[in-house]
Amino acid sequence: LGASPKAVTAYKKLSRDLFRYPDGSALALRQAIAKTWKIGNPDNIVCGAGSDELINLLLKAYAGAGDEVLYSRYGFLMYPIGAKAVGATPVYAEEKNLRTDVRAMAAKVTKKTKIVFLANPNNPTGSYLTKKEVAWLHRHLPPHVLLVIDAAYAEFVDKKDYSAGDELVKKYGNVVVLRTFSKIYGMAAVRLGFAHCSPEVAAVLNRVRGPFNVSAPAQHAGIAALADTAFLKKSRAHNA
Repeated sequence: LGASPKAVTAYKKLSRDLFRYPDGSALALRQAIAKTWKIGNPDNIVCGAGSDELINLLLKAYAGAGDEVLYSRYGFLMYPIGAKAVGATPVYAEEKNLRTDVRAMAAKVTKKTKIVFLANPNNPTGSYLTKKEVAWLHRHLPPHVLLVIDAAYAEFVDKKDYSAGDELVKKYGNVVVLRTFSKIYGMAAVRLGFAHCSPEVAAVLNRVRGPFNVSAPAQHAGIAALADTAFLKKSRAHNA
């Protein structure tokens, strides 16, 4: 179905203002995101050029030479690629039946582990971890380890035992939830995503990201897409 017609219109409308720099803080977009996902404070949101940029920013800020970055065997390939780019060592935990094994993940954590990436639900396996399993994994991580939950496909899940992980972000300072407009919103071309994180992590990401890392057309299209709840519902039903 592609992107919302309202998002497409908003994108085209910005074509007459291409000479202007975008809002470096993406304030209106962050406010819309906070309202949609009931996050509360927009300052707990950092927008990026897709989840990819945010993954790389987290790695740049929290991992480096001598550190380890942990992920599940069939997790997103950007995790090990990004880890290598900053000089860190990617480490994976084996899965069971193409499903992330939280106990295997916890067993792989060492003193060198700095970030644990969890794609939930995962692509291409199509499996997901329950809210309880993710909470268990977090409880078994040292406080200095950052748990990054990549919830790119969260909108497609209708299981009652699933959560994207926002409740963990609100309770703990070492959890980040990544979301994207590339999947159910059909806006992969504009490169738009965001991180829901603690104020401390947000402050770090805002220091290392580029000042205009999200284009104006992307910001306005994102706001329009969030407002078009009817199209979102249609896309979810079509995919189901």
